Amino acid sequence: MIKIPLYPYYSMTIALLKIMASMPVTDFKNMWNTIWGLRGTPQKTVDWTNPDEWIEKRLSGKDKEIAYKIWQESNKTVNPRWTRGCQFLISGYNLVSENNGVYQLTEVGKEFVSDPISSIIRKIDTEEGLIQILRQLSLISGGKRADLLDEWGKYTKYNSNIKQDSVRKDYLRRRLVNLIDRKYVERDGTTYHITEKGLGYLQSVEDIAPNPTVNKETQLNKDIEAFNKDQRTLLKKFLAETTPYQFENIIKDLLSAMGYDDVTVTSQTNDKGVDVTGISQNGITTVKEVIQVKRNTSSNITRPILDALRGCLHRFDAFQGTIITLSDFAKGAKDAAFEKGAAPLTLINGDKLIELLIKNNIGITPKTANYYLVDEKYFEEEENTD
Repeated sequence: MIKIPLYPYYSMTIALLKIMASMPVTDFKNMWNTIWGLRGTPQKTVDWTNPDEWIEKRLSGKDKEIAYKIWQESNKTVNPRWTRGCQFLISGYNLVSENNGVYQLTEVGKEFVSDPISSIIRKIDTEEGLIQILRQLSLISGGKRADLLDEWGKYTKYNSNIKQDSVRKDYLRRRLVNLIDRKYVERDGTTYHITEKGLGYLQSVEDIAPNPTVNKETQLNKDIEAFNKDQRTLLKKFLAETTPYQFENIIKDLLSAMGYDDVTVTSQTNDKGVDVTGISQNGITTVKEVIQVKRNTSSNITRPILDALRGCLHRFDAFQGTIITLSDFAKGAKDAAFEKGAAPLTLINGDKLIELLIKNNIGITPKTANYYLVDEKYFEEEENTD
């Protein structure tokens, strides 16, 4: 059952556990209550980013001593103000106990501290949905948080008391950050990928506690993803074999599907470097945009092409431009895309183009495979009701 909010780094939790062991319970709780009482309001915020400054200014006596102990002995990795998530995790899974007024690590607490793939960590990861997130990421080549939300929402519906979408999104974000810190997931911009280390950990968890239904569903999804990967490769091959004019008209269809108005393929004899024009909605403002299409797959697009497109924006009364290619962009071109003081240019490489075509059903035929799972929770609820 997912229950821990403000989900923390395990590295931070381990550091705090080591410091809390043998610490008087009253001292820690008094320090935390003092800090919590100084937290400020939305109208009058308090800066807690630098413990070296705020501990000295805001705390005194035993509170200051305990706060400095946490900050210094964690090698300045555990900010005493931001330990609430760690406390939720420690309390929720009984990682410490109180003995004669002193904190002591429990057996599972010792295991949590000593072994990064211990049974208690595997249990927490499973119950708190981190294994579910790894499983979802293992089935896709890379995805944004939005791509994970549908399955994550279904999972949390049956495995938590979360009601609000905003809370569900926050739980997902914080758990992804935890997995990134542990090197099980890596982030590239807004896209998340499971790492080889993450795949190995996921497999080890599934080997220890196999679930035949989950394993079959996972394999089914892997087969679908492998099939779709082949289709993406085939789609790119067909695009590479089109004529320049065909390719421009495919981009026209894509822009129309994306909501652009007045999309036009320019004259082949007088395009001034522009292949397609259209009008996009930018907030409450309509903006004319010019698009240059570079189908070539043999080399990356370089900065001079961006400079040439910017130079002709005024001829079309356009505010911004886009360059679309089946290849990619050189570093200099990427750096120049949002050059200060220059008109903004959007760069769409081959991988992004394939993603957009699939999302907008251009050049593909979407298929649906229906399958069902027995809702075990339903039968548990019926049993409890009786």
